[in-house]
Amino acid sequence: TRYSIEEKRQFSQLVVQALGDHLQIDSPAMVVDFFKDARPNPPSSASATPESEDAASKHRLEPSQPVWLSSEELGFVATDAKTHQSTVYSVHNTGKHWSKPRAVFTAPVPISSVQYNAVSNTLVFIASVYNGTTTLDETAELDVADQERDDTAQVFDELWVRHWDSFVMPKLPQIHAVQLRSHSSNTKPKHKPKNIIKDSDVDGRLEAADSFVISPNGQHVVFVAKRPGRDYAWRTTSYVYVADIDGSSASPINDNGRGASSSPVFSSDGSRIAYVQMASPTYEADRNQIHIYSVGDKTTIDVAVNWDRSPSDLLWADDNTLLAAYNEYGRNKLAKIDIASGTVTPVVEEHSVGSMQHVPHSNELLISYSALDSPTDLYKVSIDNGNIKRVTQLNPQLGSSVFLSAPEDVVFEGAEGSSIHGFLLRPPNFDASQTYPLAYVIHGGPQGSFTDAWSTRWNLNIFAAAGFVTVALDFEGSTGYGQNFTDAIRNQWGGKPFESLMKSLDQLLDSHPYIDRNRLTALGASYGGYQINWINAHSTAFKALVNHDGMFSTVSTYYSTDELYFPETEFEGVPFDEQARQNYEKWSPERNVHKWKTPTLVIHSEKDYRLVVSEGLSTFTALRRQGVPARFVYFPDENHWVLKPANSLRWHREVLGWITQWTRKDTIGESQSQKFVVQGEHLN
Repeated sequence: TRYSIEEKRQFSQLVVQALGDHLQIDSPAMVVDFFKDARPNPPSSASATPESEDAASKHRLEPSQPVWLSSEELGFVATDAKTHQSTVYSVHNTGKHWSKPRAVFTAPVPISSVQYNAVSNTLVFIASVYNGTTTLDETAELDVADQERDDTAQVFDELWVRHWDSFVMPKLPQIHAVQLRSHSSNTKPKHKPKNIIKDSDVDGRLEAADSFVISPNGQHVVFVAKRPGRDYAWRTTSYVYVADIDGSSASPINDNGRGASSSPVFSSDGSRIAYVQMASPTYEADRNQIHIYSVGDKTTIDVAVNWDRSPSDLLWADDNTLLAAYNEYGRNKLAKIDIASGTVTPVVEEHSVGSMQHVPHSNELLISYSALDSPTDLYKVSIDNGNIKRVTQLNPQLGSSVFLSAPEDVVFEGAEGSSIHGFLLRPPNFDASQTYPLAYVIHGGPQGSFTDAWSTRWNLNIFAAAGFVTVALDFEGSTGYGQNFTDAIRNQWGGKPFESLMKSLDQLLDSHPYIDRNRLTALGASYGGYQINWINAHSTAFKALVNHDGMFSTVSTYYSTDELYFPETEFEGVPFDEQARQNYEKWSPERNVHKWKTPTLVIHSEKDYRLVVSEGLSTFTALRRQGVPARFVYFPDENHWVLKPANSLRWHREVLGWITQWTRKDTIGESQSQKFVVQGEHLN
């Protein structure tokens, strides 16, 4: 996907990239090219259809979820914005070009997570359906009936009411399978899709996670699901299920597990399933433990029990070895794990590995790979020796047009002698004899990490490019430094992390004299936004602050957030328990607003149901009512993250403008016009 600033268009392009001969990067072949006006309320003339039929055919399908149907046939999904029907299309490689899209299968409702198994010739996908329905057509009919209601009320008897950025609807995401005909020229379904998990458990009310895997022989699907219950909002427990492709049965393989499960994957012969699961039923940042389940004798073994890291994604390298992605020391790494001994051998240790999959008929993986100074591209990596070979170059214009600062590792001593690691980025044309303002960026989570990875959100190079020495640290609560370090933030929200951030700041300033002590800014999102509010009451070091989707009151957040297990773990109980209430009160920024003095930019979005918009409004009210300079930026159509390209551009203009106006040498302490330089502003 890409966004054109000049055209105000969002492009979605389906391309095929040859893996090449390792000596050069082949140009990708464009298969489908779709664009739409990205403005919230475009003029009617902007939606005019292309003049030619070919142009219309090329641009009217918004491609998503590509899936190989054969070595020469590629499938993808396009969902009609008006009817909400999803169609799977296929295109063929004729040798010279790719054919026009041809409809293979149409579902009367939106579908997602499409996968295909060639052995059983089966297409598997997720569709949200009403409990008790037997076909997708029934769900579509109920959708129509719902739209024809006289009222708009939504009624709930249990939690949760909403999650992330959506209200929880009566429909549940469940896995469906449909068998296609074998002849490539007539790839049509033999039968209607079948819901393969509706009769499995608890009155069919299983809610499948987005990720699932089809067995090599195409006869089973392994997936993760939470069981419904009144404790849905305050327990993380989920299970790994194995379902027959014909829908005859589905049962959990880890029925005795207590925490959240994820990343199930079949071995090459389908006889074993590897997955990870946490031990705690209420802690979303517990350590993931690797397990392997034997399908034949229904036994489970634990792997690498003493490895103090939390693997996220698994693959089988061979019958004796697993591959695992994990976060460590500010990098998203890849390792081999010997199943018998638990020995962990790093394969990729630098920068950040994203998604990964096997390259057929080789001992290589295809991975997405990025760094703080390098946008995401595809690479091949040798499982044997970790050699990396580039496959794509998706942003060639950046190399010559935009300066990207290489991150430097920094380490400081934090609270109680802890080791605080992070990254420092210098601005363009850096001169150590000059002084520069500081952007001190605080991550959210709080169980997260500032990794050496590319992102369109909180990209550290943005702040460096605007002329700031930029520093981001992993304080107590961060991941990648062992489970004890991650757990150290529990009931310490304004304690150890704040102490470590301030002690590290002192050491940073002492060791880097080119940072101007009179031009310091701090910025944070989510927990980072909480920390900004905490800093405002407990430090006068900063000239300006930025709070994105932060927490104002620990108590009000508990009663309005979606996932109750999060605050119940962090503050060790519920706020209506007398003892736990003391924890909530102790760490609530609201109790210290009378100490706020630092100018603050507050940003919040309407669809943020993790930390609701009233948290941002409350912060802004407390600032302005006391006469503290502040600005409130509100996005009615974003969630906890700002994702739409035009909104992201506005977000960056507001943030960079704010920290620039309060740190200009000629106007320190004054509210002046916003001035900063944007590199490559002419680029798409």
